[in-house]
Amino acid sequence: MADYGKLETDVHINATAEQFHEIFSSRTHHIANVADKIKGVEMHEGEWGKVGSIIVWNYVHEGKHCVAKEVVEAIDPEKNLITFKVIEGDLMEDFNSFKATIQVSPKDKGSVVHWTIEYEKKHGHVPDPHSLLELAIEMSQEIDDHLAHGKLETDVHINATAEQFHEIFCGKTHHLPNISSDIVKGVDIHDGEWGKVGSIIYWNYVHDGKHCVAKDLVEAVDPDKNLITFRVLE
Repeated sequence: MADYGKLETDVHINATAEQFHEIFSSRTHHIANVADKIKGVEMHEGEWGKVGSIIVWNYVHEGKHCVAKEVVEAIDPEKNLITFKVIEGDLMEDFNSFKATIQVSPKDKGSVVHWTIEYEKKHGHVPDPHSLLELAIEMSQEIDDHLAHGKLETDVHINATAEQFHEIFCGKTHHLPNISSDIVKGVDIHDGEWGKVGSIIYWNYVHDGKHCVAKDLVEAVDPDKNLITFRVLE
């Protein structure tokens, strides 16, 4: 006899329904930069925000690194709704089917994210996935915090590999004036070493026709994610 189950929860957020839905529908790959337990979100086939597209998630669940390959089963922009169906990965060891629907509803203040997880266990000894629902709640709160802090984001498609581009900003930052000489006039190390967290870098650049200076701290470097964060000090 099939062992079906369904779990639901609501998460109250400050962001608008449209903002939150956009993250899951067309900017899904940004979630790895926001949510601590999401280590990577990559497009395997199709396009972001398109039904039928296949996405690969790398995440941590109960201390274990896991992978899920999911198909975007449904998107309804008017309802701020998206459904992901798992087709391969760690979850398929315990479940015959597993899908998650995320619907965001606007409220007078902020919005409510309604998560629905529907599944069929392979056998009755498999526990209900309450811990995954907790992961969804945590991820929703992290995304909301990200949206609330006035961040701007954009994507630039390049021909270079992710590792090559990251290396320029991480270990070869001082080469940028030779590459983008119209904008970046100089990059000098003030304290520390290139590519090391805690190092301080001076930038001389041109913005809106004006010569400017910035003193930056290297706040974070993550080679696995090809990520670097600079924080302006002066």
